[in-house]
Amino acid sequence: MPNMPMMPNPMMPNPMMMNMPFMPNPMMTNPMMPNPMMPNMPFVPNPMMPKPMTMIPPAQKRIARIKKEFELCCQDGDLIQIGCSFGLVNQDDYNVWKVSMIGPSKTPYEGGVFTIKVYFPEEYPNKGAEFRFVNKIYHLNVDFENKETIGHICLSSLNEWHTTGKVSNKKCYGVKQALFDIFCLFYNQGIESPYDPKIAEEYRDRRQEFDAKAREWTQKYAK
Repeated sequence: MPNMPMMPNPMMPNPMMMNMPFMPNPMMTNPMMPNPMMPNMPFVPNPMMPKPMTMIPPAQKRIARIKKEFELCCQDGDLIQIGCSFGLVNQDDYNVWKVSMIGPSKTPYEGGVFTIKVYFPEEYPNKGAEFRFVNKIYHLNVDFENKETIGHICLSSLNEWHTTGKVSNKKCYGVKQALFDIFCLFYNQGIESPYDPKIAEEYRDRRQEFDAKAREWTQKYAK
């Protein structure tokens, strides 16, 4: 077909348009870059484009977790029922809590207000919190003789959680469960792991004497 005109290759430069300036196609510009054809129009991000990921520092995640647990404990009906109330030792510092616990009825600690400090280590949650009584309590499992460990509670679940961040015979363990374990110590004292063997002997063989001293300490120190 010799009379048909030759069609230009669209991939080749057109010799008839060599001197024409390049005009960018406004529809082909990068949606993330300002359009030179519309310099005064505000940039509107494309909602279909994925948002850049922001990395939260581990220390910030740790504090957020502790704060969330604090809020949950403050609102927990079970903890409120056993007489627990919560506060912070220093304002806006969630690393150290101050928990008040009411001594239960029908025990030598009845009516006492016992303060427990909760310390969260830097390794939390890989290591659990540590619990210490602030006011003196006459109890087999609370140390008030040694300055280095004053107020420390000798309880296997607390010690395991503080060391390893978990308790072997319990799937979920946290501050709430730890406080319930401490509350149970008002009723059932661990005579197998006392701090002072003399007090353990008194508790086992002269229970009335032990209870009388526990009531005296409660009235004197747990106000």
